[in-house]
Amino acid sequence: YRKDTPHDIAAYNLRLMLEETVWYVDDYINEMEGEYEQTDPMTMTECAASAQECLSGRVRAEANCAGNIDEATALHVAEVIDNRFLKPSRPLREIETPIFRAMKIPTAEEAVKIFGPQVDRNVPLVFQELSFVESEENSAIELHLQVGCDSTLGYRGVAIFDLISHLAYTSAYNQLRTQEQLGYTVGAYARKSTGNSWGLSVIVQSSVASPTKLEERSFEWLRLFRRELEDMSEETLASEANAVVAQLLERETKLSQEVGQTWGEIVLTLELPRSLRTPAFDRVERIAQELAVNADSVSTLKKDLLEMFDTYLSDQSPERRVLSARIYSRDLEAEFLENKGKPGVISSYDEILPVKHYLSTWPLVPYWTASTDTDWS
Repeated sequence: YRKDTPHDIAAYNLRLMLEETVWYVDDYINEMEGEYEQTDPMTMTECAASAQECLSGRVRAEANCAGNIDEATALHVAEVIDNRFLKPSRPLREIETPIFRAMKIPTAEEAVKIFGPQVDRNVPLVFQELSFVESEENSAIELHLQVGCDSTLGYRGVAIFDLISHLAYTSAYNQLRTQEQLGYTVGAYARKSTGNSWGLSVIVQSSVASPTKLEERSFEWLRLFRRELEDMSEETLASEANAVVAQLLERETKLSQEVGQTWGEIVLTLELPRSLRTPAFDRVERIAQELAVNADSVSTLKKDLLEMFDTYLSDQSPERRVLSARIYSRDLEAEFLENKGKPGVISSYDEILPVKHYLSTWPLVPYWTASTDTDWS
């Protein structure tokens, strides 16, 4: 992990901030090689017992049978699972089902209440780290702007954000890589975190600019991107939306892909209560339906798209929630140390948990079961 590329480490560090409960790599190492290694070492017997407990303790099973298998054989498979795993164990009660929540990044005003009036309102929360590799010449950022969660977005909101991120990738690449030549690794994409939160992530890895400079240029690109969206003709927007629709509805060519897609819908429901656990196998089709536009509806789509941008991504919005994960190359250590200790700047894993105690989490209800009051139409 510590020898990964800077942008990979930034992505990992962002996850540490976005998820409510997550182990750091050192937590795993300490279990195996920490202070208790001599007095209470982890053994293979202990690992085997833990694995056995997972399969025969409290268990709930989900199955997906597909391909060259008939109903009778599928029922036989279910019977085998029932006899070998479920009957010898006790059922996993709903209250015992692990729940993973996503942290709500603070707005500028919320950050002031947490860190004080000196916090940087443009980037109120930062997790910075110095590269572990002394010869590393690159720095990197992942700038994450949260746009909400399944529950607040609904089908329409998720579809519009999918279109925004589709347009953002090309725009960011053209501006930050081709025009400004900040680095070879540049991109903007939709990132969904464990706990059903969504955000636009801007990634830049560079050997010619510091993380703070990369943030500055990324924010300037966002302003440019907003103007591009405003100036985009309805014909071009309709074409881009239809391209996303075609991508969403592209048929799988392999059985493994088809099964993987179906199983993925089942997995999305595993931590939900029984009343919400029906998979939405038509989820992708419904998202595509929201983006299927014609000459009469494209103007509404553009209005909704700009409204979402102005609500969550604009630097003029009081609702904007921004988190930056910075990785500094060793030759920028002085800047790293200068920022260390500033309000809203986290410089070690040990500083993360206290900050999370100030933050709330997003609702877990998935968008295919949620009703949202946000009028994206």
